[in-house]
Amino acid sequence: MPKKLQNTLTEYSFSKKDIIGVADEPEEDYDLLTVIIIRLGKETEEKGIFDYLKGLFTGDIKRIQRYSHIEWSEPFQEEASKMTGFGDMIYERGIQQGMQQGIQQGRHEGMILGALMSGKTPEEVSKMLNLPLEEIKKVQEQQMTVNK
Repeated sequence: MPKKLQNTLTEYSFSKKDIIGVADEPEEDYDLLTVIIIRLGKETEEKGIFDYLKGLFTGDIKRIQRYSHIEWSEPFQEEASKMTGFGDMIYERGIQQGMQQGIQQGRHEGMILGALMSGKTPEEVSKMLNLPLEEIKKVQEQQMTVNK
C-alpha cells in the first residue's frame, strides 16, 4: 500500500443522481449503505484508533488493554488470543490451498509438456488428458516464451 494511504480512514457513501426523469425520494430511503475503508500502515505515529486497530488485528492484548480500560482476566485474554488467531488460521489455510492448487497446476503442465515433447499434437494431448485444447495451447505458448 502506498505510504500516503497508510493510516487513513475514508468513508464512501451513495448519492442520488437522476439520469432520466426525476425520482422524488427522500435521502434516507436510498442512502442506506456507507463503506468505511481503514488502511493501516506498518507503524502508527499517533496513538488512537489506528494503534488500537493494529492491536486488535494482530492480537496484541497489551495494546488493546491500553485503550479498552478493562482489566482482562486470564481466561478472557486466552479467548481474545484465539479470536485474533482465527484470522491467522484462515490465512494459513488459504496459503495451503494455494500451494496445493499450484502443485496440481504444475502436474497438469508437466503432463502436457511431456506429451507435447514426445511428439503429440495439442489436439491429441487434449483428448488424451481430457483437458480443453485452449489449456494445452496456453501451456505450449508459455513454454515457447520461456525457451526464447
